[in-house]
Amino acid sequence: MESRATRIDDFDMKANAITLRRKGKSLLNGESSSQMRGEEGVSEGQASPTWSSLSGDENRVSVPTEILLYEEDFPEGQSSPSFENLNREEYQVPAPTESLWHEEFQHDYSLFADQHSLKRIQRRLVEGRGIERHGGRSSSICIFPFPHSFDKINPNTYQPELVSLGPYHRGKNHVLEFEDHKWFFLDKLLSRSRTDLSNYLGALKLNERSIRDCYSETISMSSHDFVEMMLLDSCFVLELLRNLNHSEDTIDEGDPIFTRPWLIPILIRDLLKFENQLPYFLLHLIFKLSGGNGDIKLKPDPLPILALKAFDLGFPRRAEILNKFRSWHGKHLLDLFHLSLLPSDQVIICIDLEEYHPSDQLIQGVAQLRPSGIKFRPRKCDSFLDINFRNCVLEIPSVTINDFTSTVLVNCVALEHCEEKRSKYFTDYVSFMNCLINPRDVTFLCSEGIITRFSQYDQYVADLFNTLGKNVAFNIRECYLSKLFREVESYYSSNWATMRRTYFSSPWSFISVLSASILLVLTMVQSIMSVLSYKCH
Repeated sequence: MESRATRIDDFDMKANAITLRRKGKSLLNGESSSQMRGEEGVSEGQASPTWSSLSGDENRVSVPTEILLYEEDFPEGQSSPSFENLNREEYQVPAPTESLWHEEFQHDYSLFADQHSLKRIQRRLVEGRGIERHGGRSSSICIFPFPHSFDKINPNTYQPELVSLGPYHRGKNHVLEFEDHKWFFLDKLLSRSRTDLSNYLGALKLNERSIRDCYSETISMSSHDFVEMMLLDSCFVLELLRNLNHSEDTIDEGDPIFTRPWLIPILIRDLLKFENQLPYFLLHLIFKLSGGNGDIKLKPDPLPILALKAFDLGFPRRAEILNKFRSWHGKHLLDLFHLSLLPSDQVIICIDLEEYHPSDQLIQGVAQLRPSGIKFRPRKCDSFLDINFRNCVLEIPSVTINDFTSTVLVNCVALEHCEEKRSKYFTDYVSFMNCLINPRDVTFLCSEGIITRFSQYDQYVADLFNTLGKNVAFNIRECYLSKLFREVESYYSSNWATMRRTYFSSPWSFISVLSASILLVLTMVQSIMSVLSYKCH
């Protein structure tokens, strides 16, 4: 019993070897496979060997009965041949053909498979093939958790402060108050809508799988709770946007938000938080079912315009810019705002990689560029990302660094970080500003009007760009500012710029150079006068 128990783990290999030996000899003797099964006590129609337990011990594994019989064929004291020592010459085993292998060695174990596990694994395999076809990530995924590499960023810039939208922050203590307020906005939407509540629930139930697929994390919520959450959150967002775009006369006196206007800037920022997004097609679906805002305007604005006008309360822009997005359909509201901030003439990157060899420092800071003769001027344009360099002047659009701008920068950089194929304008801009400034440089940029006087204090501005810039992956050869980097570096490395920062970087060095030049001129004049005087005499 002891020797048999010690060989349990080797049954698979030994059984294969012993069975191969016996069947090889039988084939050489001209026996058919059916005769062999008859001799071994296995019926011809049986697809797999009978299974029995070794003993009453429940912890032991079950093995084929035919294997136990083969093990008992060896007399006591004689060990069975090891699998490694088997060879075709000693036992005269012919190489099995493909049909023989399929018939004799492949048993049908499908009867023992758990059907639930089978369906789940098959579904995951199908999903995996779909992900591979879309470049390694499902094309429907558009809402991610905030990247862990940005853990040193101020949490208030990416975590909701008042209201949670979606599953990532649902149920946290600091957002529980607004969970009750969402029911107020749901009631308002239903009261002005001609669509019955059952239609909203039916539409959400029908699209539940598509909504879940937009999140990169598995949402462990029941179907009922998930549909209810999406209904409350989407109705809250739509009612908030609708009320932000209309006069105060339409505001209910019992409104929990608009009777406290100091909450509005915080709520607008929460709509742009990276983890606080709702799929745009969900908002558009509820918006259409509710009738939009046609009850107030004869020519109602589409949903993208409502959203951009609400965001413009924190970041004002011209109406012509917003009208370009009237028919926009994207992923979520952060995606819409990100796209609306990009330069109108987006740069097509085309760099000769053999010609351009940037330095490790990327671009020098303000303290190094100014002594080299580079001047800084504010630029008037629609996008603060539109930076230019010409005639030794670095033109940077004016920007106000406040709580709203910080939220936009952090969450747009996170969005570009998680979506590999998205343009990296915000990442490039943050990396550029990170190279350019420190707290003392912020003071100079404020004096030039590049950073407005309405911004936060200098240390806050410098910490924002420096902390965020150190956590992003920046490729100078593929950024939209690559041409600017090349031109600035070329000028900085020129002989003229080197001479300027060496001899004219401060008044004292200029006075020293001027004194030396005057002394040199006087010495030359004295030498000439001496030569002329000698000739005259």
